[in-house]
Amino acid sequence: MNNPPATLVRTWYELLITSEDESVKKRAKEMLLGAYGSEEAVVFNLRKLKLIK
Repeated sequence: MNNPPATLVRTWYELLITSEDESVKKRAKEMLLGAYGSEEAVVFNLRKLKLIK
């Protein structure tokens, strides 16, 4: 598991939830999963960064 900069994680998350382009969403999800290893770890870290509740 890596610890990418919070700004980068925030960017990936914002692209994932706001982009209308499915390829952009897919890439953002791939980057988050690549950084944290699993969906559970992504959620944990998004909560840690206060991007989700």
